[in-house]
Amino acid sequence: MMICLSSRLLLKQMDNFTSLTILRIDSYSRSTTLPNELVNFTSLTILMIVNYLQLTSLPNELFNLTFLTTLNMKSC
Repeated sequence: MMICLSSRLLLKQMDNFTSLTILRIDSYSRSTTLPNELVNFTSLTILMIVNYLQLTSLPNELFNLTFLTTLNMKSC
């Protein structure tokens, strides 16, 4: 299953998507950090971050996503 997100609110409502494997986060231009809820997707294998213009760093919690094999960042 793949989901494309452009809203932090939507991400917060996705607690039940523990089997999600592909996630694209798009156009979070006002935030400097990734959403904390990201670590709840323990089956995530591919994470795409696009147009996250103010992103300053990646959280250490990303290392807890043990199935994550691909991190793709564009326009960040």
